[in-house]
Amino acid sequence: MLKFWRNPEFVRHVRAELRPPRAITVALITLVVCVLVGLLSWANEREDPREFFRLFHVWLVGIQATILGFWCASGCGQAIARERDLKTYDFLKTTRLTAGEIMIGKVTGVPIMAYFTVACSLPVSVAAGALGGFSPGTLIGIYLLLLMFSLFVSLAALVLSMLLEKSGTAAVSLLILLPMGCFFALAESPFQGLSAVSVLPAIFTLYGTDATPLRQAPTLFGMTTSYLLLTPLLLVAFGAWLVLMLVRNLKAEREQIRLLSRWQAVGLGAFLNLLFYVFLNPQRLASQESYNTITPHDAANLATALNGFLLLLIGFVTLTPQEKLKAWWRRRKAGEEGYFSESGLPWPWLIAAAAVAYALLVAEAAGMSSVIPLGQWRLKAAALQLVVLLVFAMRDVLFLQWCNVSSMKRPLVKGVLYLALYYIAVSIIAGVAGIGSDARRLFMFQLTTPFTVFSHPTPVLRGSLGLALGMGLQLAIILLILRAITGRIRRPASTTASASPT
Repeated sequence: MLKFWRNPEFVRHVRAELRPPRAITVALITLVVCVLVGLLSWANEREDPREFFRLFHVWLVGIQATILGFWCASGCGQAIARERDLKTYDFLKTTRLTAGEIMIGKVTGVPIMAYFTVACSLPVSVAAGALGGFSPGTLIGIYLLLLMFSLFVSLAALVLSMLLEKSGTAAVSLLILLPMGCFFALAESPFQGLSAVSVLPAIFTLYGTDATPLRQAPTLFGMTTSYLLLTPLLLVAFGAWLVLMLVRNLKAEREQIRLLSRWQAVGLGAFLNLLFYVFLNPQRLASQESYNTITPHDAANLATALNGFLLLLIGFVTLTPQEKLKAWWRRRKAGEEGYFSESGLPWPWLIAAAAVAYALLVAEAAGMSSVIPLGQWRLKAAALQLVVLLVFAMRDVLFLQWCNVSSMKRPLVKGVLYLALYYIAVSIIAGVAGIGSDARRLFMFQLTTPFTVFSHPTPVLRGSLGLALGMGLQLAIILLILRAITGRIRRPASTTASASPT
């Protein structure tokens, strides 16, 4: 693979973005901003020079992080979609560059102006940090974290740009906010270590900030560790999955994109389940729920709810293009392939992913049996919850698969909107129908949604008529959708006979 500074795609963006007049203008503007920030810091800290430099440095790092994050998300989030709009991406795919080289060129080249801007202000911020008393290790660590986070955001934005039909900045710009939100949402939860996907706790640790969420150290495998270890670990782990998705699909036609293979999708589900248990702090588990603790049954509920979302995610990334599905159908009819195929329908793989998820839950409960009795996990209730979520996930994924083989434009976008409309509609109908009768409302929800499996286990999970009828109804709908998909894919391709010249 080409070194990135010799990568033709990287060189193309550098020459386009860093033309001398533009680069000089950006450097001068950056210098002016540094002076203004310095004046503002001096106005707030005139008496203590050390505190002035510390404040000056922190302000500059905050501005640099904002520029890097939003510029990487916005630039890479439009990199591929914009080229499709301009009809130039096909030329890039026909070059001798591999998908990996294209990815490196895009990730490092598209936001090159952001890196140049930060580089122009870097000497000022480093000098201010050193004069403020921060050690060289702290300063190096901060900028390494910012670099890793910007590369991670660039990879995630590039994946979205690969999937989007048209360029846009609103959705991809949110990528910078989601990891940051994880810090505030998870910092004081039983899964505190997962908040390390944001660089904030690691940076606060380097600066020695005594923030409330940081007073308790995160855990990994039940052992106390540091954000300085967890943040690079999580960014590299999640980044590796994004790299896999890009390398598989960057040179594929948009209609043929499949982010992961079937086994890779099951592996992604297992990986996310492992993260759930790896970062579950055993000190936060208690037989009775109290402040800042949860019961093992609540942890099992969280695990099954997570897997309900993961099943939908796995189903989405394993949807099969129409041509491959038709080819699989012919091979299956000839006895050459079975249902567990890379080109077949996604529902068997959802069953495999659910089985792996439940096995990991049982393994976690068994591994902690010396501390927490196995019965407190209520594994039978968790199994039934997972089965209900699996049935509804199969129904929704197969509906999306039917949309994907239909003749509608933007089938997946419309399919997701139809599913959202369905859940909103049935929730409103069930709520209205249940006015004055909680039992009737519960029955309607059990019949049409999977949400009631997380209510109290009695009577919802023990011989509930509504739940049984709901499962029967959903299985019938699944069979109808399978029949509709079969009717689509076994149609012969329509060809138009051209008139022979006379």
